[in-house]
Amino acid sequence: MSQECDDDVSQFASMGAWRMHVFRGRSGKHSFSRSILVGAGLFIAALLVSLSACVRHVSPALVAQHHTPPTAQSPNAPRWTERIDDEATWRALSTRPENEVFARTETAKFLIDLADNRHLYFPDTHRWPIHFDFARNFLNTHANPIEDHYAFNIREYRRPERRFVLGSLVHYLDGDLWTLELISGDTLDGERILAAFEQIRAAVYFGERLRFRPLSELHEESIAQVSDRLPTIEREAVFAGLRYEPITSGIAFGYVRLVHGALDVGSISPTDILVTADVPEDLPVCAALVTSKLQAPLAHVAVLSRNRGTPDMALRDAITNPSFASLEGQLVRLDVGPQDYTITRASMEDATRHWEAIRPRPADIAAPDPSVTELVDVCSVNSSHVASVGAKAAQLGDVCEIFPNATPGGFVIPVNHYLAHLHSAHVFDAIPAMLTDVQFVNERAVRAERLSELRHTIETASIDPRLIARVRAKLASFPGVRTIFRSSTNAEDLAGFNGAGLYESLAVPARPTDADIARAIRSVWASVWTLRGVEERNWYRIDHSRVAMAILVQPFVEPTIGGGVAVTANPFNEARPAVFINVQAGGSVTGAHGDELPEQHLVYTYSGTYEPEVLSRSTITNGATILPEADVLELTHTLTTLHTNLVPRYANNANALDVEFFVRTDHTIIIVQARPYRVVYTEGQRWIY
Repeated sequence: MSQECDDDVSQFASMGAWRMHVFRGRSGKHSFSRSILVGAGLFIAALLVSLSACVRHVSPALVAQHHTPPTAQSPNAPRWTERIDDEATWRALSTRPENEVFARTETAKFLIDLADNRHLYFPDTHRWPIHFDFARNFLNTHANPIEDHYAFNIREYRRPERRFVLGSLVHYLDGDLWTLELISGDTLDGERILAAFEQIRAAVYFGERLRFRPLSELHEESIAQVSDRLPTIEREAVFAGLRYEPITSGIAFGYVRLVHGALDVGSISPTDILVTADVPEDLPVCAALVTSKLQAPLAHVAVLSRNRGTPDMALRDAITNPSFASLEGQLVRLDVGPQDYTITRASMEDATRHWEAIRPRPADIAAPDPSVTELVDVCSVNSSHVASVGAKAAQLGDVCEIFPNATPGGFVIPVNHYLAHLHSAHVFDAIPAMLTDVQFVNERAVRAERLSELRHTIETASIDPRLIARVRAKLASFPGVRTIFRSSTNAEDLAGFNGAGLYESLAVPARPTDADIARAIRSVWASVWTLRGVEERNWYRIDHSRVAMAILVQPFVEPTIGGGVAVTANPFNEARPAVFINVQAGGSVTGAHGDELPEQHLVYTYSGTYEPEVLSRSTITNGATILPEADVLELTHTLTTLHTNLVPRYANNANALDVEFFVRTDHTIIIVQARPYRVVYTEGQRWIY
């Protein structure tokens, strides 16, 4: 969405604190409020910005702009124009910013001055990407002064007594769609939206094709009374026309490898640029991923790519696209950008230099602690216990401290029992020799075979019957409920090593036999030694002999409206803090197939109230809403609270959380996983001040 950072954090610097986040819940009463102190560095930087804006001297005189601008960024280009009569003028005024949610978009700002006979301005968006800056510099008069940035944003986006109507014109290039858009929290009423639309439509050469695009339920409510007079576009139309989707921006060097069928994970090399017909369920370490179908932004393969820092993109029909097909087997450089991609032939010298530079630093993991032998309740542990119960369980214990009733509960089989099983299966002492064997290290086929043999031994060795009895006794606290046995190693869910999807989780029926319990435990234990797990740890130079598996046993969360994944930062624009929520009903966000899109919400958290923007509805539900807005707001509160409390524990290794959740049919929110996450921004996605 082509919206600016008008509400950036500098607005709040003068107050020295975030304002209260308040929304009305189902009961009509305030369901929460909180205030978060701004960090000293951020406060000072934002304060300087505010001061610099306040001391600008702005002449009330206007400059005539009734000519076609020469070039987009020419110093002789006009500050604004009153009409866009041709493509040359559009090109001069519009930009293709990197901080857009959708790629291949052009955007231009507009302002309608209601205090000046509805004077219409189209600023040079290259130089004035923020409405406030343009208004302060050119429309600030003694008769109609422009107030400070914070007051401007409150009045001009959220008050009926506003001076301006502010928004964006957006050209979605893939679908060749032209839209008029407001920020998602703009409270402009329907009649004013209609009046603005009609005025702008008459002032642009693409007016007959222009449509209003509502970004939120608030917008849909606002235009309900004028919907028969206001041409609109469904949000799904943007996705329908979308051809290019950048998941992880970056540069890759590698050999183009076209994959028409199932991905043979055992044959993938870290120097392969995979171009696949579909979205793979698993992704070994590779140079880059290009899928021929759109991806769910928070699916496992997307999260893995982001954590590895390897480019990931979707391009419809990429596998037959000449830009890739003509380079099959060739060494290339692939640049995946927020707006577009490029692919060119590369030299071995450049590729080798790049491969050496991107190899991650060795990830540090805690040595396993076998001192804990009892099965422990997950809410009795915290992140200081990673060595004994693994990161997944330990960090869910952190969630329990903040929201005692917002997890499924459950218990942990500590790493002690995994290590004991390796000893009893007579493989503990053999593992170091296997790991240092020359053939194992250098030959992938040998590595895959040896690991398969090791897993088979772990899965078939006798298990301590006393452990089975203790687990059964614990399961009695979930009578008649299915459970899931989840991996929780000391080598996953860490700041610097995510390990998404490396290990196994197994479901167990509501009334399990001893054989069911034993099979689940041994299968999860054996998954330490999957080929994908070993390959991933090799890439991060993790000592495999230090990896140990605990098991988190939890009741299934049922019944649910939906479940999904959220990131507690805005992955598109650092300057507009938000949470990014993907949710699905009757399907999986993490294991989504190609072109299977979840319901997506981007909820801005920087202003006085949460501002939800609906990016897409679910393809599984054919566009039907999964989460009502009240649930989205409640989930946002949960996510921001977790972020505030947990992210500081990870120092500089994370700037967000990756959270898995369910929303029950009674609208309660259940968190099943929260782990550190790092959003990496391109230069054009960073703070603009």
